[in-house]
Amino acid sequence: MMSRKRLPMMSQHIPAGVAYNILTQLPVKSIIRFRCVSKSWNSIFTDPIFITTNFKFNQAKSLSNNSRNGYLLYKENLSYGVKESHIVVCNNDRSLSRVCSFEIPSIHDHIVGFCKGLFCFTGSMDDSYQRIYVWNPSVRKITIAATANNVGFAGVTLGFAYHLQNNDFKILRLVCFQRELLYGSDGAEAEVYTLSTGSWRRFVVSVDYWPFIRDISESPSLFFNGALHFLAQSGLFRFIMSFDVDEERFHKIMLPQNCFEGFFQHSKCLVVFKGSLALIVFDCNICHMWVMREYGVVESWTKISVPIKGVKRFYGCTVKGELLMEKSHSQIFSFDLESLNEKVLDIPTTAKDVIYTDNFMESLNLFDVIDSEDY
Repeated sequence: MMSRKRLPMMSQHIPAGVAYNILTQLPVKSIIRFRCVSKSWNSIFTDPIFITTNFKFNQAKSLSNNSRNGYLLYKENLSYGVKESHIVVCNNDRSLSRVCSFEIPSIHDHIVGFCKGLFCFTGSMDDSYQRIYVWNPSVRKITIAATANNVGFAGVTLGFAYHLQNNDFKILRLVCFQRELLYGSDGAEAEVYTLSTGSWRRFVVSVDYWPFIRDISESPSLFFNGALHFLAQSGLFRFIMSFDVDEERFHKIMLPQNCFEGFFQHSKCLVVFKGSLALIVFDCNICHMWVMREYGVVESWTKISVPIKGVKRFYGCTVKGELLMEKSHSQIFSFDLESLNEKVLDIPTTAKDVIYTDNFMESLNLFDVIDSEDY
């Protein structure tokens, strides 16, 4: 039997191209551990081309293995001011299974969105300034996207999106000026941050109606069909404003006729319902949902109304079409629109910033950003 000392080194017999291909298919956690093997391996792992290749492989693998159950992401305040982010998978029987947990950076204030392993969140300095961060908990890296001035604006809203064509990420910051409240609709301004370049570009919003955007806490953005969607308002006119991430152009989508009339409108938001854009309005103990069966076609809006009591907040729809909500006693539950059956989910009543995503995957994004912060 050949002794261990006389065994040939694997690196002497595996071509460099084959070894590189094997490394690109490793999980993120393994790559982080293996970066300490040598300086050359660490150089490979932080190369943007390697990061992109690994991302695409894990993305394809994640999609092929996806059970279509979906995931819930939420934060929880622990003792001594420590905050944790928890990720759980939604099982077929509506139970939850813990996937992982991460300690949230202390600068965290509000989660804007989650895309392909990255979180975007804000951390307020004071009433006048707002910091925007991109965070990858898998590689423990944070980068500051911007420090923005909020003085003089009537409304500020943010959106976080994945740019499929360029395999990149973008942050949209949309502001409307105070003068709009006094002199009517005469302008809104947008800034777009691209993660790969680490820079912002500013331009004037161009749609038929200059919108007054409501605060993001009331009307969060929805990333769907390659675009960010917002509930917008100009005077008494309300509509959906979409931002095409690829073309970087704004478009207007008409809302269903009289969708807000006669309702107290306790809560309203845009969601994805069984692969279609939808608008949900909670009115006392009734949930009204308008589903756009054909994207962009106003005539395809279809209304669904179901009785639901005690809804405080809405978090989204599962891939199976169940509604995820929070009741007045802070319990989070799922609601089946067909059977009208509801089930309380095993999530702490102290959970905040709850996000539903149909796919969760880790990535190496930000691993190569030199000026990001390790924590």
